[in-house]
Amino acid sequence: MSRKTKLTISVAVVATVLLATVVAVVANRADDRSATSISIVGLVDVQKTFSYEDLKSMKNVSVVAELICVSGTSLGTHNWTGVMLKDLLNVTGVKAGATKLAFSASGYTTDLTLADAMRNDVIVAFMRDGAPMNEKTRLVVPGKWGYKWISGIETINLVDYDFKGKWESQGYSDDARIPGL
Repeated sequence: MSRKTKLTISVAVVATVLLATVVAVVANRADDRSATSISIVGLVDVQKTFSYEDLKSMKNVSVVAELICVSGTSLGTHNWTGVMLKDLLNVTGVKAGATKLAFSASGYTTDLTLADAMRNDVIVAFMRDGAPMNEKTRLVVPGKWGYKWISGIETINLVDYDFKGKWESQGYSDDARIPGL
């Protein structure tokens, strides 16, 4: 076997191993939901952390809603499945005086009023169109701009002041209502 042929085979083997490793890492990251958890803290009766398994074991609902970027770009209408946010709040209880929910995920923040959080169509989704999502969880808030649809939720903090998330604190509408919806 020539030196050139040996080199070609070696490069092909390395490329195959590298590709297989990348595919395995991505697949495991998307499928490993055991590290997914959402903590609800602040003005609640009981601070609680919900695991991915907790969310799946609760009463699940589906909401068909369109995710729309504030630029007006539609990211599609999907069938989102998850747990009503108000059901999570019913487990933790909400103390008198709580007016807003401050959401955080990997350095990103957004907020909702308590009234919006208690809507029947506001859910913490973990499935989109019948399949697990890459982002593991996403707040689904029909009729609100996409910056309210935080993904990878880590903490929900109930507060008694006018918390503003990342975009809201930079002048974007805190209500985030999409006109006409």
